[in-house]
Amino acid sequence: MTTSPSQMRILTAARDLFFKHGFEKVSTDMLAKEAAVSKATLYRHFANMNDVLKSVAEAEVMKFNADAPPQIETLEDLRGALGEFGIKLLRFLNQPDTVQFARLIHEEARGNPQVGRLFYQAAHAKTLRKISKIIQHAQAHQLVSDDADASDIAEDFLALLEGLGMVRVQLGVSLYPFEDAEKRATRAVATILAAHAYPNQPHIK
Repeated sequence: MTTSPSQMRILTAARDLFFKHGFEKVSTDMLAKEAAVSKATLYRHFANMNDVLKSVAEAEVMKFNADAPPQIETLEDLRGALGEFGIKLLRFLNQPDTVQFARLIHEEARGNPQVGRLFYQAAHAKTLRKISKIIQHAQAHQLVSDDADASDIAEDFLALLEGLGMVRVQLGVSLYPFEDAEKRATRAVATILAAHAYPNQPHIK
């Protein structure tokens, strides 16, 4: 979907205002003024402030990965696709702006559960669906066992990738969540393949 210049100004302004003031303190008046648009223009593009937040979260995710699911025909294809996805995701999560945005959402979600639900659907659920599509391609070619649902395997993969990295950052234990994205992604892929590779496929070390 194409984003108009006025939509882009609104999303950029909203992101800046959310960082400065928190979601709950940003009004439509503030946003319209910051974006240099009328309130009528704002409401033409977005139903309400929750809709704005959802769009900002979706825009953040698009920075990480807008690629279509790759074609998966061999275990090497699968290892490469999952590895590339994992490295991109961890590098994205390591960015200071991403960490700051995640902190903002967690803080706001404590007082407004709707914020948490919106962010989950726009970010985490969308990422989970992308990985699930990769797994589904692999299952269709009998590379991965279909004993488990693709979405469950995808969630396991995400858990292996992220571990406690974001928790450590949220609690101030570390400055950024993942020290070695490549090594962590490689280990996560190896674990998933060891657990779910189809029995008639050669072992991948």
